[in-house]
Amino acid sequence: MSLRIADIIDIPELRTRLLSGSEGAGRLVRWAHVCELPDPTEWLGEGDLLMTTGIGIPADPAAQRRYVEALAQAGLSGMMIGEDMQAPADLRALRDRAGELGFPVLMTHYGVPFASVTRAVIDARRSEEFERSQAIARIYVSARIAIEGIDLEALLHRLEEDVQARLMLWDPQTQQPWLPRGRELPEKLGEALRQQKLDPPHSQPMVRRYPLEEGEVLGIGIPSRRKCVLLVRRSGRDVLDYGLLNHLSAVLGIALERLHVENERAIRLGSELLEDLLNNRLTRQQAGKRLAPFGIALDSAHLAVARRGGLSLPDWAALFERSDAPVLLCPQGDELWLLLPEDSAPAVQAVLEAGMGLSDQVGYFERLAEAFSEARLAAAHAGADRPVVFYAQIADKLPWLPQNLDEARETFRRVLGNLAEHDEESRASLLYTLKIFLEQNRSWQATAEKLHIHKTSLTYRIRRIEALTGRSLGNTGDVVALWLALQAAEILGLPQIMGPRR
Repeated sequence: MSLRIADIIDIPELRTRLLSGSEGAGRLVRWAHVCELPDPTEWLGEGDLLMTTGIGIPADPAAQRRYVEALAQAGLSGMMIGEDMQAPADLRALRDRAGELGFPVLMTHYGVPFASVTRAVIDARRSEEFERSQAIARIYVSARIAIEGIDLEALLHRLEEDVQARLMLWDPQTQQPWLPRGRELPEKLGEALRQQKLDPPHSQPMVRRYPLEEGEVLGIGIPSRRKCVLLVRRSGRDVLDYGLLNHLSAVLGIALERLHVENERAIRLGSELLEDLLNNRLTRQQAGKRLAPFGIALDSAHLAVARRGGLSLPDWAALFERSDAPVLLCPQGDELWLLLPEDSAPAVQAVLEAGMGLSDQVGYFERLAEAFSEARLAAAHAGADRPVVFYAQIADKLPWLPQNLDEARETFRRVLGNLAEHDEESRASLLYTLKIFLEQNRSWQATAEKLHIHKTSLTYRIRRIEALTGRSLGNTGDVVALWLALQAAEILGLPQIMGPRR
């Protein structure tokens, strides 16, 4: 491992003591070199230890202060002066300014050759290179295990052991720490990450430094389809460099790609299974056998319907990639059908960010169709104010609404059947117009603006609606009937009320 200033002091054979700048005793020494020039910074730089007999140290106090300031500004790790050699007798100005800057000044016994110090630094670097090569070897053993299917969090802990550093994955999509679970992120680091832009696609991962009071943190993007950032907390004595960080990033990228593929496959298989269940293509025994790998028991599970469509199956897989909630999902037009345990409902809804209605427990295989109807009814009452609604919460509480799909179909047919047939034949959108008109509390102006039509056009549409339904939108009883029929259409998931076709 690289030596620190404190390590050089602690090596007995180097017979070196600290004159000033004790705050810098933890600085790493990358190299040690003799230089007797008045300005050693022309030849030495960051991490170098200046060794001098004192020839280049000025005698003037003001010049001594400038001398040590230049060394500190250049990033040198410190300076070592040979005792009883050619340095000025009075070094108080140099020592005082070095103390103010926290810049280490060492004094080495006359009998210790500077070559011994250089040799100690070289030996430490050799040890560091050996440890680094060992760390790389350990990383790629972990990579092989990752390919074989180790859990991502377990892989992260294993890599922590490989490089002896704390690792964390940051999710730029959620703007939250991802793994390991439960590990806290310093507030200052979280703010910096939220303001950080993602690396451009297909670019070489960029290493970023985040200096914190508790120690420096390095961040590097992981190459994968869904971006992720690896955060590494460096210790004062680690072998982590930018090259090793890229090795870590590559291994985690492989693991994330494997996770992508496995997750997409699981979502696809789950979608096929749910569709088979709802279309009665399976026996009870077949259903139980195929559900077991998903961690879902049919008797205690709930069917659910969410009104959030427009995504493909891979899109849904990406959304649920970092969720541990057991769930089957099957997109169907503007709806999403789900099968899940009750305790998964909050987590699933948080991923969906849409209202979701859930049936009572399925209970037994033959109740699937009924449970699906319950989920549809519950979904009709879900919204921003009630994101998760169970059928048990609405059953018998809203008796004026249809209590099953057959009732919903009959209600819709009786009240709005003629209007639906007219829309189908003429490709009009009178059902949608009616829905918006009632949602806007029968405000002509608000409805016209919502539909982006002239008020005259709206008047014509409303007259056609009244003629086709035989009901007046100025009559309270007729308005109630029309509204109930629209609720039945919502329960049935009829596309006609979702807006004009494009």
